[in-house]
Amino acid sequence: METAGLRLFFARGKRTVCLRPRLLLLLKPTCIWYNYYIMTMEKILDAIRSGGLIRKNQHIVLGLSGGPDSVCLFHALLRLSAEMNLTVHPVHVNHRLRPGAAEEDQRFVEEICEQAGCPCRTFVFDCAFYARRHKITSEEAGRKLRYEAFAAVTEELCAEGIEREEICIAVAQNADDQAETILFRLLRGSGTEGLAGIRAVRADEHGNKIVRPLLYIPRKEIISYCKKHGLNPRIDETNQLPVYSRNKIRLQLFPYLEREYNPEIKDTMIRMGKNAAMDADYIRQQARQAYSDLVLEKSADHVLLCGAMLRELHRAVRQRIIAMAFGEIGLRDDLTFAHFEQCETIVFHGGPSARCDLPRGYYLTKVYGDVRAAVRREKEKRDFRMEVMSKEAFALQEQECGCRAVFDYDCLQEEFGAGFEERIRLAPREKGDFIAISGGKHKKIQDLFVDLKVPKDRRDSAELLKIGSQVLWVPPVEGKGRYSANFKLSAATKKVICIEIIW
Repeated sequence: METAGLRLFFARGKRTVCLRPRLLLLLKPTCIWYNYYIMTMEKILDAIRSGGLIRKNQHIVLGLSGGPDSVCLFHALLRLSAEMNLTVHPVHVNHRLRPGAAEEDQRFVEEICEQAGCPCRTFVFDCAFYARRHKITSEEAGRKLRYEAFAAVTEELCAEGIEREEICIAVAQNADDQAETILFRLLRGSGTEGLAGIRAVRADEHGNKIVRPLLYIPRKEIISYCKKHGLNPRIDETNQLPVYSRNKIRLQLFPYLEREYNPEIKDTMIRMGKNAAMDADYIRQQARQAYSDLVLEKSADHVLLCGAMLRELHRAVRQRIIAMAFGEIGLRDDLTFAHFEQCETIVFHGGPSARCDLPRGYYLTKVYGDVRAAVRREKEKRDFRMEVMSKEAFALQEQECGCRAVFDYDCLQEEFGAGFEERIRLAPREKGDFIAISGGKHKKIQDLFVDLKVPKDRRDSAELLKIGSQVLWVPPVEGKGRYSANFKLSAATKKVICIEIIW
């Protein structure tokens, strides 16, 4: 077999006859087999050539599992490589979920890539371990790791000097996959976004373009293409077992619906998906236009939205804006109708700090009138360093930017005794913590946070500089901070202690 598509194969009796494409044209075009063969071959090539997903001169990072879909796409891209000046970079991921068969798939892919003169990049992952560790299904783990592998190869190509815009990641879902996905989501009660099905083109979180050139090619035509070219792709036997929901839809539900209700049910699902995609695209466009005006602040772990403006929007737009905010901090696929119902309650809650928890440590909370999408992440380890000096020496220092405080050393020593430096600690709020305020009074830290309007979801994570229960310094939280009134510098200060928080 010449994987680059220079030869075509068909069966004649017990012999396999190999014809070059030009010789095939000598066959009578009235031959039924010839017409079907050419129609299927050209339909797949035209879908790639004219679909607009793959352009001339591109580098294609191709997900190549070894199954019929990806092998068909690999073969077709190689046939078009000279015409469109394409460079194909096959990537195979061994999930180690099917011992023995997975290794055979890997060998098969590496062999056809070697025959085609396209080096294969192979990644081996322990998907079962990854799924247990992250508490997700093995299917979800496999998908995540596959796309991480594709992104890694894309970064490798960028590092070699290829512009990101000249690279796309191609995966090989077909029309049957699209219909199955839409029906699966319909059964789960998905909204418009879910009913839109698989997107023919999208960007991943790194900004890489992902395309699906075979998305509207039926599986039977892909199988026929593989047979006509003698490609002999690998077959995953687990796909023929009705043990997973997806398999049951493919093997049991669709055949029943075709037999009893609508023989064109797959086409019906796909049409519905296209209509839903149009509606979803329009609503998403409205949300994108409003989103930038609503964002008050954002970081790697939170996005603060203007609550007043958010509440004025139509719910369809508001829901997508909330999804966009969570998408920016890493939550993209796990929000359901029930989650958005909870979010609606928070957005319109009358209290200043209502909150709902979402999957994987994400949450939505009121921040007085506004709304914050946030995630609980592992805290950065913080420490502090101290320096004691004369007041004059401190006055001569250049005032550095950073998170630091300065106290009267003698006042601290008078209050806490010699060696008080050893007792200073940086720790979260604890019951009974207080801070000295003007007039010789004390205030509980809880009350201080309320006065400073520190959001409730930030109070427990704030670390305080203290000795025992007496707080010397509340470092800035949401742009606010407070020093103890008992240890401020004054005209009588002779020696100071500078304390700087470091990460």
